[in-house]
Amino acid sequence: MRDDKLIQGAINSIRPVATYELVVEQVKRAIFLGRFVPGDKLPAERDLAAQMLVSRTTIREAMRVLEGEGLIQVKRGATGGLVVKAQNRLQPNEIEIYMETQRELLDSIFEYRVANECMAARLAATRRNKDQLRRMASSLKAMGQLCETPEMRAITANIARFRALDSEFHLAVAEASGNRFIMQAVEDSRTAMFLPIGKVFKKLEDSANEHHEAIFAAVRDGDPDRAAEAMRLHIMTSRESLENLMPQDSGRRSRKQARRL
Repeated sequence: MRDDKLIQGAINSIRPVATYELVVEQVKRAIFLGRFVPGDKLPAERDLAAQMLVSRTTIREAMRVLEGEGLIQVKRGATGGLVVKAQNRLQPNEIEIYMETQRELLDSIFEYRVANECMAARLAATRRNKDQLRRMASSLKAMGQLCETPEMRAITANIARFRALDSEFHLAVAEASGNRFIMQAVEDSRTAMFLPIGKVFKKLEDSANEHHEAIFAAVRDGDPDRAAEAMRLHIMTSRESLENLMPQDSGRRSRKQARRL
């Protein structure tokens, strides 16, 4: 006879979700994936309502939540609208404190990324089509232009645009894998990895665009092993850059060494 406690644990409770909460999550996801960057306008209320098949009242309630969370600003007047908001900059000590609160989450996300994106790159090398390669190449070229000089890497708008292009590149690789579950996993991890631009990042690291060219070349050339390894190196380099924003402690070196293995 099965344990009643085990049976109960197999089925989770259900929390009713208001429609406006679903709208909030959809818009957040679009912002976190870089489909809208600071300064961009969201579609008008009536267009969002029509697109999402909800009432304008629902859209307004969702926008109030997003405005309260500091993600958008509602501007009034003829030239106004729903504008994605830039984040206030933190001081260096505040950045360390903020990043320390994200440490456990980021560790889990990067482990998840290695598991899924390396496989995505491996599969993409044998399954990609011309359109997917074209989109990867377009994102790659635009990212390179934003990283040309230290001055360009320090412009907040360029940081936001780079991160949007970075998402486009990685999602194109995931799409090229031809596996919808991997595609969903990559999108989920990139959404969860969102860190407020301007609040944390004051410039693009010199290594920001490192390995993208190698990933693309391996996928284009149909080399699965090289593509997977280039993706792994890229993800580890990204993790290292974020580690540099966190407080230093005695265990930091051992953690970094463990991640390289």
